Amino acid sequence: MAEFNLDYSGKDSTKELKVKSGEIMFLVGPNGSGKSTLIHHFVTKNPGNVVRVTAHRQVWFNSNSLDLTPAARVQLKNSITQIDQQDQSKWNDSYGHQRSQAIIYDLIDSENVKAREIADAVRDKNMEKANELAKDRSPIKKMNDILRASNLHFQVIVGKASELVAVRSHDQQYSIAELSDGERNSLLIIANVLTAPKNMLILLDEPERHLHRSIVSPLISTLLGYREDCAFVVSTHDVTLPHDQKNTKVLILREYSDLLKNWDADYIDNIDKMDEGVSFAILGSRRVLLFVEGKHSSLDIQLYQILYPSVSIRALGSCIDVERTVKGIRAVKENHWILAYGIIDRDNRPDQECKELHKTGIIPLEQYSVESLYYHPSVIEAILNRIVNNTDDISIKMNNIKERVLEEVRNHQNSLAAKLVERKIKDLATRKCPDWKKILEGNVNITFSNTSIFEEEKKHISSLLDKKAIEKLMCRYPVRQTGVLGIIAQETGFKSKEKYEDAVRKMLTDDSKSLDMLRKLIAPVTNTLSDLYNNKNIHKGG
Repeated sequence: MAEFNLDYSGKDSTKELKVKSGEIMFLVGPNGSGKSTLIHHFVTKNPGNVVRVTAHRQVWFNSNSLDLTPAARVQLKNSITQIDQQDQSKWNDSYGHQRSQAIIYDLIDSENVKAREIADAVRDKNMEKANELAKDRSPIKKMNDILRASNLHFQVIVGKASELVAVRSHDQQYSIAELSDGERNSLLIIANVLTAPKNMLILLDEPERHLHRSIVSPLISTLLGYREDCAFVVSTHDVTLPHDQKNTKVLILREYSDLLKNWDADYIDNIDKMDEGVSFAILGSRRVLLFVEGKHSSLDIQLYQILYPSVSIRALGSCIDVERTVKGIRAVKENHWILAYGIIDRDNRPDQECKELHKTGIIPLEQYSVESLYYHPSVIEAILNRIVNNTDDISIKMNNIKERVLEEVRNHQNSLAAKLVERKIKDLATRKCPDWKKILEGNVNITFSNTSIFEEEKKHISSLLDKKAIEKLMCRYPVRQTGVLGIIAQETGFKSKEKYEDAVRKMLTDDSKSLDMLRKLIAPVTNTLSDLYNNKNIHKGG
């Protein structure tokens, strides 16, 4: 078993990492975080023991035959080894065409060598050796297994004149040069790995290029099974790939300093130990995570990203999902570098309960959903100030909006109350649902009255209507499911609510005062994140 040096310069000190034969480590991170540079760094750390498949690899072939002599192949290997040690190899592949030809040579040569060894054994009448050699399948036969497992509908054979030929259904043969970009890319990756010498460090830089996820995931999994004698480092933009492998290490790259030649990164020794939903949220995210209720709609996420650009936003289903995820992340000591927070609906919770939740990273808000911020009276007025010159006209329009909104809510008050109660009941049922330990103890009865909850909510919405408390109505109820938003868009001069929402986002990016105003509307979140960065000295880019 071989062990390889993956040490690198961190922001504060040298980070020591090792990877052994049979192990795989993924590098994930946004563009510009230094993934390809780190791959090159690993090449220089392990000279002569590396097979590197570059992100800028050439995926076309000028020929599908043996264009190299054995001596030329040896010379090319030495030249590629030398050029891979140079900085320019991070962005430039001086031997792109030659690499492709070398892979074809290695594949065909391995097939020919295997055939000669078997033939020699038969000529020597050593059938036991011949049978043993035949059991050890050639790289091309292994490649065809991997192609089938990877949902690629072609096979590869060595044809006449030692040419590498692709075969589809009905035994239709054609040059590998005629394969699609994705098919040729797959062939090159598989060939590079299968023909690598034993006990090598194999570096795959963005294997997903030109490939659908349904292909690249089984491709990597099957390759690993065939090359347990080698160690793998895979650089990828696909944060779901690490979950498809077992016992996977992950290095999350945040930022690379070309001046200081160091990386800001976080390391996960075994991602299998993490809940899948939690790890998906963590991989590719900044160090500060903010979980919100609902679906990952562009409306919610876009607004939060404008309000808090230094934070990664993740939408989950219910408030229960938010609470469990945040508490789950915070409970694991290995996640010490992740700062997780969640936003949930306050839902009439008493102040003391809200304070206790806040201590665990859960922030209860008055707003039903973040989209209600788009239609908060203060935001509406700010939009009118941008498009209406006369102050009196703004006042008149605000009064018209208020009266029309109240009328629309009044027409739907029972359904709005019922929809809010529906969410309450789902959350209540989830909270009362027994875990496996309770189930083992015996039967668990879950009982509650939706009638009493509904009657209480109907009284509450009637009270808000009587008080003409438009702000609280907008914050508390799912008014998007009525005509309220269309009314507001129309009264502010926009053709649709989508156009109005675009205008709100444009206002927030143009006007710092409006941005500050909106942040103050959800002050508990704003204050928490401000204190976090001010007191913890968190790097905002990460």
